[in-house]
Amino acid sequence: MQLYDHESDYQVFLAAMKYLFGQYGCILHAYCLMTNHFHFLLETGDTEIAQIMKQLLHDYAMFYNRKNQYKGHLFEGRYVSCLVKDDTYFLQTGRYIHLNPVKARIVSMPEAYPWSSYRTVIGMSDDGMTRKEKTLSYFRGNSIYRYREFIEDTSNKYAVTEDEIRKTMGEDELWLPW
Repeated sequence: MQLYDHESDYQVFLAAMKYLFGQYGCILHAYCLMTNHFHFLLETGDTEIAQIMKQLLHDYAMFYNRKNQYKGHLFEGRYVSCLVKDDTYFLQTGRYIHLNPVKARIVSMPEAYPWSSYRTVIGMSDDGMTRKEKTLSYFRGNSIYRYREFIEDTSNKYAVTEDEIRKTMGEDELWLPW
């Protein structure tokens, strides 16, 4: 099922994210809203992720159901989360998230996708909620250029880690080649 039927649906979801993540003291490092799922790279404070996600999904489902006069479940199952334990996994997860619309062949370049934090991280816009400092701190010198280079590298040298992330997130489909 599609989660977002119109541009305004994406905007409502983003507004709910911004509000709740602010309320709960979360730090959002990366996100991507796809048509039927989403990804976050999120640091939580004292509140467990389950409580935050429950509230976000509940609030958006109530909006969506009211708007579309829909009854029933909007989200198919429980969200999947995984703990990011080290710097390499942090960077690879951000890369995986930002390349989602490219690998799904929705856009050819990640900055062309409007429902992702990629444009904020590389300084093309500011969504008002993504914190890019930690991500860019891993790249010396011209950090934005080096981050773009890392994200857009199509040599497949990160394929093994991406495969591990995809499996951890419960995404079984195989990515199509670019």
